[in-house]
Amino acid sequence: MSSTPHDNDLDIKAIDPRRGAKFSPNLSAFLKRPRNEVQRRLSRVYRDLDGTLWLGYPDEDYFIGTRLMAVLCNGAKTDTMAYPRMVKELVEVERFWINYMRDGRCAIDAEHKQFFIGDDSRWSTSGETRSCNWCGKATQRMKRWTEVINKSGWVDAAAVAA
Repeated sequence: MSSTPHDNDLDIKAIDPRRGAKFSPNLSAFLKRPRNEVQRRLSRVYRDLDGTLWLGYPDEDYFIGTRLMAVLCNGAKTDTMAYPRMVKELVEVERFWINYMRDGRCAIDAEHKQFFIGDDSRWSTSGETRSCNWCGKATQRMKRWTEVINKSGWVDAAAVAA
């Protein structure tokens, strides 16, 4: 990861939630918050060694930002911090903002496994198949199965005899 901050590829107007439910209202609110002007201009998305996504930018030996999931859950209430020595552990998610401007929250969940607030607009269902309205790239089908669960536990002996 480069340790010199530089402007990102984000067009804040392009991700306004009024342009579609695929855009996160909380991410938009966080980036539009006046005190986050530097985050709006410099933030990129990074993945750490555990797969956690981070929103922020490197500044010498520090990463200035926060977990992306914190922003998605808490919006403008989310604070950023300086994380020392974290810079070396992060790998930038290439073209994240370009993909987000095109696909919305599907850029965060390309596997289409996460639930998002406003998720009810994400899918169009026809019979046993559904298609993603946000990115147009995912189709899923309903799979049904039966699971047998055997249970055991200790109970009072008098209750078993009855």
